Amino acid sequence: MEQKFNPNTIQLIVGLGNSDDYYRETFHNAGMLLADFLVTKEKNPRFKKISSKHFVVNKERNVPVIKPSTFMNESGNAVREALSYFKVRPEQLLICHDDSDLPLGTFKLDIGRGSAGHKGVASVIQSLGTSDFWRMRIGVRVPDKDIVKRKKAEEFVLSPLSQNEHGTLHKTFHTIEKEIFPDLHQ
Repeated sequence: MEQKFNPNTIQLIVGLGNSDDYYRETFHNAGMLLADFLVTKEKNPRFKKISSKHFVVNKERNVPVIKPSTFMNESGNAVREALSYFKVRPEQLLICHDDSDLPLGTFKLDIGRGSAGHKGVASVIQSLGTSDFWRMRIGVRVPDKDIVKRKKAEEFVLSPLSQNEHGTLHKTFHTIEKEIFPDLHQ
């Protein structure tokens, strides 16, 4: 039986990506870019490091938004530390990440899925010992024009975003905010 997403059950939002500035404006950082978008309307839209934890957090509203301070493939330890720090159970967690199987401009919510080859998600599943957490899968697949063979994710997810691609992601973030978190900034 498929679970229906209820935003009121979410106690922690995590935007996956690579913390290095070199990767900031890439498809692979779609989760971190969404995290940034979600906190831009706050009084203090910055993320702050908490002691020696492996994540940065914005706690301006009742649901903390964090970004791991690690590389994508090592996200699990930071997520596990954040769950412990905020006393949150996995089913109260929303992981936001890029998904190269979904078209750019789309998103899906899921719970209890495998990683589908996404190394950041695999790291979280391994560290938590469960896949029973919510995932916001943000589509980053741009249609391959005039190409016989579909590109593999590793061939494009670390490429810089074009201005149009960045704009499409931002429109997607607005839709996510409106449809999934209508009361986020109230």
